[in-house]
Amino acid sequence: MKAVWRVIQAEWFKGLRKRRLYVLAGLWWVLLPVLTIVLARVLQTTVSGSFVDETGILVPTALQAIASPNGAAGVQLAIPAFLSPSAYVLAVTLLTAAAIGEERSHNMWKTTLVAEPSRLAVLWGKLITVMLQLGLLTVGAFLTGVLAGAIGSTFLGTNWSGDWGALIVLYVRQWLHLTSLTLLAALLIFVLRNVTLGIVATFFLPVFLEGLYSIWRATVGFQPLNRFNALFQALELQQTLEALPRWFFTNNLYLPARSVAEPLTRDLAANAADLQDSPFAMLLGSDLTLSHAAWVMALYGVVFAVLLSIAFVRRDVS
Repeated sequence: MKAVWRVIQAEWFKGLRKRRLYVLAGLWWVLLPVLTIVLARVLQTTVSGSFVDETGILVPTALQAIASPNGAAGVQLAIPAFLSPSAYVLAVTLLTAAAIGEERSHNMWKTTLVAEPSRLAVLWGKLITVMLQLGLLTVGAFLTGVLAGAIGSTFLGTNWSGDWGALIVLYVRQWLHLTSLTLLAALLIFVLRNVTLGIVATFFLPVFLEGLYSIWRATVGFQPLNRFNALFQALELQQTLEALPRWFFTNNLYLPARSVAEPLTRDLAANAADLQDSPFAMLLGSDLTLSHAAWVMALYGVVFAVLLSIAFVRRDVS
């Protein structure tokens, strides 16, 4: 543990002097909440009192949902998960690349491992530091969202109501889910021996594999019986393949953040029955639960951690 703690101290000292951490903080802590409050103000001035809001209920409800202290904090959690590519994967890959990839870029692995001979201590000290940095960014996002909402409440007419306990739990869950993404990024960056290629692979490999499934399901499908899917149905694999999106990495990774928008997602699902049998139904995520997502991400995390530990201990470094 002492060796891990020494690595954490060294990595934290180095990380605080990296510009990327402050750029990520500026985008997440400043730009996003400011844009949220500006959008809310525009909505209030342009839509309030118009035919769109004849009842006078729509705009106040929308403002409370996105610009109240609770709502703005929820936006801080949800919006990064709906971007493409996700802001979460951007933050994870940039921080992991600094911890894992830059040692190779500067030919420093030999020096680092001589200073701290335990390879596992070096590896896990670096990964724990990345998670602590992500935790700092996450806590900052929550606090700046609350602050922005509090400022906005002075002229938007919002209040402090909301399920604060549930929101905090979603923040914690999303941060824990990022552990699996961090392990995946570290594995790809280390195994591919190229920071840029590792970052690109982390961005697009899960999405690419899941996209291949979507294309296959859209073109071949499961019904009616045809020469392409007859074998799958004969082997009773149809139900398993149809349920495969429940185990997709990205569907479960971002579920806590996307759950903030669950009411809107539920309405979309109810009004888009024609999408239920399409490959795009997985985007609605209505059949996933937070407990299921937690188990799935834990499983992915264990697999990535084992593979990364084996590769890091056995593979030569330069």
